[in-house]
Amino acid sequence: MSSVIVKNIVKSYGSTKAVDDVSFEVQKGELFGLIGPDGAGKTSIFRILTTVLLADSGTATVEGYDVVKDFQQIRNRVGYMPGRFSLYQDLTVAENLNFFATIFGTTLEKNYELIKDIYDQIKPFSDRRAGKLSGGMKQKLALCCALIHQPDVLFLDEPTTGVDVVSRKEFWEMLTTLKKQGITIVVSTPYMEEAKLCDRIALIQKGKMMSIDKPDAVVQNFPKSLFAAKAENIYKLLENLRSDDSVESCYAFGEYLHLTLKSEENSEQAVMAIAEKYQPGALVAEKITPTIEDSFIRLMNEYQLPAAPPPLSTVNYSQPTAPLSTVNYPLPSKEKVITCKNLTKQFGEFKAVDGISFEVEQGEIFGFLGANGAGKTTAMRILCGLSYPTSGEATVAGFDVYRQQEQIKRNIGYMSQKFSLYDNLSVLENIEFYGGVYGLTRSEIKQRSGELVKTLGLEKEAKKLVGALPLGWKQKLAFSAAIFHRPKIVFLDEPTGGVDPITRRQFWDMIYEAAEAGITVFVTTHYMDEAEYCNRITVMVDGRVEALDTPTNLKEQFNTDTMDEVFYQLARGAKRKSD
Repeated sequence: MSSVIVKNIVKSYGSTKAVDDVSFEVQKGELFGLIGPDGAGKTSIFRILTTVLLADSGTATVEGYDVVKDFQQIRNRVGYMPGRFSLYQDLTVAENLNFFATIFGTTLEKNYELIKDIYDQIKPFSDRRAGKLSGGMKQKLALCCALIHQPDVLFLDEPTTGVDVVSRKEFWEMLTTLKKQGITIVVSTPYMEEAKLCDRIALIQKGKMMSIDKPDAVVQNFPKSLFAAKAENIYKLLENLRSDDSVESCYAFGEYLHLTLKSEENSEQAVMAIAEKYQPGALVAEKITPTIEDSFIRLMNEYQLPAAPPPLSTVNYSQPTAPLSTVNYPLPSKEKVITCKNLTKQFGEFKAVDGISFEVEQGEIFGFLGANGAGKTTAMRILCGLSYPTSGEATVAGFDVYRQQEQIKRNIGYMSQKFSLYDNLSVLENIEFYGGVYGLTRSEIKQRSGELVKTLGLEKEAKKLVGALPLGWKQKLAFSAAIFHRPKIVFLDEPTGGVDPITRRQFWDMIYEAAEAGITVFVTTHYMDEAEYCNRITVMVDGRVEALDTPTNLKEQFNTDTMDEVFYQLARGAKRKSD
């Protein structure tokens, strides 16, 4: 019997069709996944099914009740966890739970058995305000509140976005337990690796359903042989293979490139022969089994759903007018552009950063990883000249973090998870604003603005408000703005959160190009496949650096094939999950 039935649902916002003739069914007791990036239409579908939003056309029922006619019956029978933290930040954990229980005419004690396994993890913090919890703990509290009235169907809109690998793993273990109790679960996520944990998945992009099937079936439907290749200079190999006439597709995937050939050739020798034309060092190639993410990328291309503008690999950055021109940057060297020695930051008796030490070289892509509450943000604030350390030593671009914070700010770029742009300013106004913030003269801003707009292919959009741009354009513009003043170092704080796989890979093309031009890239991410793009990574746990090495060496050290497992082994014993 079907718990959720959706037939030909359409929802538009102005000229944008957010949900485009979507149909699917979810069986009772099923764990069903809506898989897609931000802007795919997932949230609109959830709001329609939870009676928060009316569709333009089509029909939908939940537990046999119509979403238009029977909205009150549906609201009593579903639990809904929106994408953004939906609870009251100023109320404590206990107050939030009691509030939601009262709304549904029940009590925490009456339904304690249903949420016991989850609630026991947050019970020690019952008197703490919800706004002071870590990301993982907030998600657990929100799930408890969604379950407090024993719903028949649970709708979870991106419940694990922005939380670390350990918290995500724990959350999905909770969903498996709830499924065993007979609750139907509809969950959305931008993390492709979470798709394999569902009974069935629907891959959605630009409001269209591309595929609905079991995860294994989606992978088995991949139509061609897929190969993985890597070499000493992965970016050069990527450029060479993309330009080769015999290669159909090629994109970065962790420490490897994934590629398909135009011919039906299915041997590693064929790939080796193509790659060897470009004389790469330490070349490796092998045939592999596709992942959900590989299938998603292929389907996006087949459905002709471009996620972003053409990749910047089509731009010639060797020209003097280009913002990353090698004319303006020295070639990567062994110069230490970031140094930390026993760096410590205390808040009272609490050591947020506890004696960390590392060095980063010019032109290096350096991954800075850690669980929620590990101290990453505090350390980055010190390195960006926004906070003083308590003790220890550190220099950034040759400037001391105690005495030369203003010089540090002028020699770095910064891009946050939300791309750091102003939606109410035009493309040109954003560029000019950042040029002024970074201390460029008016003549420099005028010259470089024109160069950048031309380089990005944004001549026609230069006077458009940034808020009207597609996500892929925003991302590229934000990164370009962060390096507009040609800094020695750029700090990227989870820059690809929520975007689709193709856009993520295009963004990493830009990172590779920046590093090739001599810019040091210091990046944090919760996507562990992205950690494998880095030259080296450090993993922080409870304020300390617990690991620092190349991705390959770390996987060998921890006897695993994935950075997910490396991170989990290091961070699962963290004591600060609630801080």
